[in-house]
Amino acid sequence: MSDPPAVRLAGVSKRYPPLTRRGRLHSLKGALLHGDLWRVKEEHNGFLALSKVDVEIAPGETFAVIGPNGSGKSTLLKLVAGILQPTSGSVEVEGRVTALIELGAGFHPEISGRDNAIVNGMMLGLSRSEVMSRLDEIIEFSGIGPFIDQPVKTYSSGMYVRLGFAVAVVVEPNVLVVDEILAVGDEAFAHRCLDRIAKLQRRGTAILLVSHDLGLVEQLAQRALYLKGGVPVLTGQAAAAVARYRSDVATDEAGGESAGGSSRRWGNGAVTLDQVELLDGNGRPIRLLMSGEAAGIRLSYTVRVPQDDFVFGIAVHREDGSYVFGTNTDLDGWTPERLAGSGQITLEFPRLELAPGRYLVDAAVHARGGLAYDYACEIMSFTVTAPVGWPGCYAARHGWNPRGPVMTPSSE
Repeated sequence: MSDPPAVRLAGVSKRYPPLTRRGRLHSLKGALLHGDLWRVKEEHNGFLALSKVDVEIAPGETFAVIGPNGSGKSTLLKLVAGILQPTSGSVEVEGRVTALIELGAGFHPEISGRDNAIVNGMMLGLSRSEVMSRLDEIIEFSGIGPFIDQPVKTYSSGMYVRLGFAVAVVVEPNVLVVDEILAVGDEAFAHRCLDRIAKLQRRGTAILLVSHDLGLVEQLAQRALYLKGGVPVLTGQAAAAVARYRSDVATDEAGGESAGGSSRRWGNGAVTLDQVELLDGNGRPIRLLMSGEAAGIRLSYTVRVPQDDFVFGIAVHREDGSYVFGTNTDLDGWTPERLAGSGQITLEFPRLELAPGRYLVDAAVHARGGLAYDYACEIMSFTVTAPVGWPGCYAARHGWNPRGPVMTPSSE
């Protein structure tokens, strides 16, 4: 039986009601006579920041929210953190939540960083003795050094966020909500943050983060939600959500319309992927592969508008969302010259050393700037078999060499 989600949002919408110059209700009489009527009316007015968001985040999963400014990302984080309540739908969070949303929120400017760390640690659920036992770790992680005993009003924005993050992660929450935490701070602090996030992931902490650093999203998150105008555009593999966002940005910059299609497939249609196939070592299409055998993934395409800027890409992941492998022709050093007519391109593997299980393939052809001609999620699947049910996704060739234990090797 799988663990329940650490975070679940079901049909969540958030509307901020408008305020009149004279307030919500003009008088005590109006409040008494028309209050209920006003509330019903206002449910359909105001600014709709989020509309019908459905998200589940598993323990230990890092989930990102991406999108342009004003798309509802911070509103979503505040709903999960309990700062806001949804207008409709439900938000469920399991366990202790630590939120880093507003820079320096909760810090008193007149007292020292040390005292603020103690107070904030207690506000996040630790006892005073627990905070004191971890205070040295907080100070060391923050990198503030002798400034820890100075009033925080003298701190730079980077010092604020470093101290706040140090307190938040030492609490070891069940759910960590983070808004642009790595946007402030030097490279050394960023590396410490990434190391600590990896530790929290292994511990089972669910991490919900917002970042405009799309490379960081692809590095940290397993899945992502792409919001635009408060409306979910795509929820899925982080790489796919980032690709869709980049494609929409590139389209907007070119003055075109956003990519057509669905949340599973989109693009402007200048080039289309007609077929994606798994091949064996002899070039024959297959759907079942023995681990360690030679294989290839072949993309067949048709060009409707000739291109001199193009990239072919492939990503492989498990059914549970685990990202396995991804590459494209640009990453591998191929320079595009001309794409016209129809043809095929194959990504070849001398040995596809995957653990047994079912795998899903995303395939794409796009411009180097991200504009998608055709991006197809889960366009093809295949199954890998092996004599042993190795866990994980990588099944490297290996052998044991015992020097001491008395053991009998396998006859196979």
